[in-house]
Amino acid sequence: MAEDTARNNLFASLTKRKKHFKRKRKYAQIFEDAGYVDLAKKLRDCEETENKAMCSNCGKSWWVINRCRQRVCPLCSYRVSMQRAAFMEAMTHNMKFPKMLTLTMPVWKEDPRDGIKFLRESFAKLRRHKLFSKVVGGAYQIEVKVKKYGFHIHMHILLDCPFMPYQKVFTAWKGLIGVGCPQIDIRAVDDPKGKAYIVKYAAKSADFDSSPETIVRWYYATKGQRLFATFGKWYNAKIEDLDSEIEIFKPECRCPYCDEEKTVFLARDGPFVFGGKEWAEMLRVLPECHDTWRPIEIVRKALDTNTDQQQIMEEFKDAS
Repeated sequence: MAEDTARNNLFASLTKRKKHFKRKRKYAQIFEDAGYVDLAKKLRDCEETENKAMCSNCGKSWWVINRCRQRVCPLCSYRVSMQRAAFMEAMTHNMKFPKMLTLTMPVWKEDPRDGIKFLRESFAKLRRHKLFSKVVGGAYQIEVKVKKYGFHIHMHILLDCPFMPYQKVFTAWKGLIGVGCPQIDIRAVDDPKGKAYIVKYAAKSADFDSSPETIVRWYYATKGQRLFATFGKWYNAKIEDLDSEIEIFKPECRCPYCDEEKTVFLARDGPFVFGGKEWAEMLRVLPECHDTWRPIEIVRKALDTNTDQQQIMEEFKDAS
C-alpha cells in the first residue's frame, strides 16, 4: 500500500534527519513557551503523525503523513528550498547570461516587516532603472538573519542579463536606500557547478544558522511576508506557490483506489465538505473515519529511544 511505502521511506530517512527532528521539537517547545500554542502543535505533529484521507467517489480511506508547511519547520523548510532550487535550476537552463545579484542594506533596527517592505520596494525601483532594461527576467529570495541589535535583511536575485556594471549598480542602489556604502555582489556563471552555487544561495528558505532562541524573532519578522517571487519573463509562472503556509495536507488530485480526480479530502473536514447532518449519516457506514489522526509510532519510537532502527522495523513488521 502506498501509505506503508511513504511511512517506511520516512522511517528510513531518520538516520540522516534525526538532528532536524530534534531541532523541530526544540522549536516547538520554544514557541509554546512564547505563547504560540497552535504553531507548537503543528511543529510537533509534522512528520510524526498521520491524517485520514478519503475519496468522495469510492468511499475508500487511507493515511497520509502530516506536514505542517511552516517556514520555521526545519523539515518543511528544507523541502520547500529543494523544490524552489529545482525550479530555479530549470530557469538557468533557459538563461543565456545567468547572474546572481545580492543586494544588502544596513542592520535594520526598527520593525523587521517594514524593513522587508522597504527592501522589496527599493528593488522594484531598481528594476525600473535603465540598468535593468536588458534584464529578461528572474527570481528573488529575501533572506532575514536575526542579529543582536536588529535584522540583517538582504536579497539574492537570479537574473538573465548580458552585462551588469558593478559600479553603476552600486551607485544606483546607494541612492535608492540612502546609504553611503552598501554591500552588493554580482556573479556571472556559465558552467553547471557555478549555476548550482547561485541556485543554492538564491533558493534559501529560512535562517537556521542562528541560535534556536532567536527563532521566535525570525518568525515574527517573516510571518505573512512574501519572501520569494519571480519577475520579467518568469513573472506569474505556473508553479505551486511554495511560499504559502497552507493547510497541513494538500490532497492529491487522484484517488489511489478509483483514480478519480479532485475527489480526495481529509476526513476531519468531512462536516465542512458534506454538511454536519449528511456527514453523520456517512459515518454510520464508514466507521473507520471516526479516527482522523494518529501518531506514527515507528517514527516516535526511533526518536524517543536509542533502539536500533532495524530492530524497531522488525518489531513493527511483527506487530502488523
